[in-house]
Amino acid sequence: MKKENDKLEALSARLISVDEAAELMKIKKGTLQNWLSQGSKFKRVKVGGRTFIDGLELEAWLRTAFGGR
Repeated sequence: MKKENDKLEALSARLISVDEAAELMKIKKGTLQNWLSQGSKFKRVKVGGRTFIDGLELEAWLRTAFGGR
């Protein structure tokens, strides 16, 4: 049971809210919500009525967007 809890904690630590992600990407929240609704760019995770994206996926996207810097 402890291993499962550790895995869940690690996964939840990777989740970033739509607000935080939009701020990091320097785009409007609505733009990101549109992308998520269309299923493009990122996969979304819904928890308790809130929407999150994977921080590692966002980090990879940002690296690509900025030419791998």
